[in-house]
Amino acid sequence: MRSHILQTLALSCAELLSACGGGGGGAPQTTVTITSSAANVATNNMAALTWSSTNATACTASGGWTGALAASGSQSVTVAQTSTYSISCTGTGGSGNGSVVVTAYSAPVPTITVDNATLLSNNSVLVTWSSQNATACRTTGGSLTSTALSGSQTVGPLTATTTFTISCTNPVFTAAVTASATTTVSPTASLTVNVLAQLPGPPIVDAAGKYYVPDWAHPVTVAVPFVYVEVDDANQRAVQSGYADANGTAVFPGLDVTASYSVLIQSKVESTTPLALDFEVVNNTVPISTNQTTFRTRYGVYAASGPSFSPGASKAASQTVTLTAPDGWDTNSGILVAANRAAGPFALLASAVLEAQIVSAATGITNPTWRPLTILWSVANKGGLTAPPNNYDQGTVIGSGGFWSNSHKLISTVGTDTGTSWVSEDFIYLSGDPTFEAMDFYPTVMTHEMGHFVQSLFSTNASPGGNHGYSDYQDPTLSWIEGNASGISALVMNTPQQRRIITNNGEIIVIIEDISKNTVNGNPQTWPVGWYQESTVTDLMWTAYSSMGLTTAQTLAPMFSAAWKAGPYRNTIWSYATMLKQQDPAIAASIDSFSSTRNFVTVGNDEYGSKETNVGNRAGTDVLPPSTTLTVGQTLSICSVGALLEYNKEGNARMLKIIGDGISHTLTIQGPANTVPILGRNVANVTSGSSTFTLQGSVSATGSTYTVGECGVVVGEFSTDTTGCGDPSPPAEQCWSVSYK
Repeated sequence: MRSHILQTLALSCAELLSACGGGGGGAPQTTVTITSSAANVATNNMAALTWSSTNATACTASGGWTGALAASGSQSVTVAQTSTYSISCTGTGGSGNGSVVVTAYSAPVPTITVDNATLLSNNSVLVTWSSQNATACRTTGGSLTSTALSGSQTVGPLTATTTFTISCTNPVFTAAVTASATTTVSPTASLTVNVLAQLPGPPIVDAAGKYYVPDWAHPVTVAVPFVYVEVDDANQRAVQSGYADANGTAVFPGLDVTASYSVLIQSKVESTTPLALDFEVVNNTVPISTNQTTFRTRYGVYAASGPSFSPGASKAASQTVTLTAPDGWDTNSGILVAANRAAGPFALLASAVLEAQIVSAATGITNPTWRPLTILWSVANKGGLTAPPNNYDQGTVIGSGGFWSNSHKLISTVGTDTGTSWVSEDFIYLSGDPTFEAMDFYPTVMTHEMGHFVQSLFSTNASPGGNHGYSDYQDPTLSWIEGNASGISALVMNTPQQRRIITNNGEIIVIIEDISKNTVNGNPQTWPVGWYQESTVTDLMWTAYSSMGLTTAQTLAPMFSAAWKAGPYRNTIWSYATMLKQQDPAIAASIDSFSSTRNFVTVGNDEYGSKETNVGNRAGTDVLPPSTTLTVGQTLSICSVGALLEYNKEGNARMLKIIGDGISHTLTIQGPANTVPILGRNVANVTSGSSTFTLQGSVSATGSTYTVGECGVVVGEFSTDTTGCGDPSPPAEQCWSVSYK
């Protein structure tokens, strides 16, 4: 029994030996070691991490990497940014940790600037530099030497062109990355001149809510392309001059920094590329030589100067002056000051050049030829004379005060066009008197009259002349010629609104005629619209551009085409609509829809308007179609109706299509007593007081179309303008017997 007990005690003691203090130590400690193949790497490049551990049963990555790891091993990682790669391992002996840092470097980005890229000699420049991703930089240039990673320093005075350089490195990108900035040092100054003209902003409603008025408080400026610019010395002598570029900018190098200068501009433009242009605005109320009979020799251009300046006052070698011609509105007094309206002639030139650019691109002609154009404008100019002669020196003319012509009578010593011979000289006369109409503030009239100039240059010009208005009932040719000029204007201005300025009870107001809506100042007009009005032509052109998807060039293309210029028909709304359809059949339905609402026929019609059924307000013996065909050996009657000078002085002219055989025949137009019939405006073949017109000539088999009218109505807008006609009082209506035999 005792023996059993002893054995049991011995076993228990053996099992508990360590607890009883009789055996060896505990589990060994867990350790971790980690290293990287590179301490520094390029951003997004690889680094190889190697680790090992002792007495570890599990390892985990953290920091720049994650996940479970073996007790030892290696792994490549992409270093997107500077990161700490950590590892933690655990075992029976506890836990151990290790980490390694890998620094990511992108290429250094050095930056260096100077506060003046061009500098006059003996001036200083401020150099500023900075860097990114760099640990070492060196900045040099002139007297500058620095190892700072960023900074600024004034360097100078400089006497020669100097380049400043910053070069930076880091532990990975040991090849230096360099940036530089150069200050060009010059002993002389270069001057850049920008020429602008100020105009009032688009019309707004006045304070009383009664009228539209120019927005004088928010003027706009336009560049004056190709304008003449001159740099004058202190004695107003030109030291350099030239014409600006298409942006109204001229550059003049080599100016003495010690001298004083002023900039002068003159109201003339000239260019050789990309367009050959020669336009001038002259002051016709201040003749420079009353003995001269042409406008360009009789009158001088306008000039405007900026304040004097010295290039040496600025240390920049390249200096800029912006010369803005003011519109003349005095914001303090709220009045228009005539003496300060310097913008007028330059704004008109800007409009003329813009139209020339747009039209030139639409003609389809390479390097189209533009004749010289002289624009007569003065703040005193106005229309309103009830009878000739025009007096250009006084600024008073017949009619509305705005017109184009390709010729004029010789100007007398007192400024009247009373000479006996004619001068070929393209000119536009424009009113500037705000009590009549200031045509310089908005480009409506300028671009319209320029449209007639365009017709004469690149299309066919058969303008009857005379006063006219959008609501007048006119003959087909007149409505085309005037409506087309306004259509060109609408395309150039990119608006169907025709804005004109008048003065009402001392207030300068704006009349806005919107051709597309048949409104004046937003008020619908009651006149009937139709083919016999110029507004219909303008509206068709604008609608083709704005609603039918045609470009400006496509809208103008028919009038510049060879078929148009050689066609045996007169230029009318029918010929235009027909050729638009031929050019783009996809819009034929749109044109037909438009015409049906404007009271003329395009469905199945031709260039002659042969299918026209709308007579407008015409009646009596004025029958349709508007063009009558006459063949060799035939005699027929052509009639028109209308009181003296009705239909805008030429509304009772009829179109006559003559089909010939290429052989000479005699055309005879016989009218009743007290009529003087003519063909077109051919007064040379008219005998004063005669009721018979004769003309010998041949017409081809394809035919040609003319107008037949009464001399006193067709030739002039005044009943007394009957030179060669002798017909001061033509009858209200007349019929002619016409033969070609």
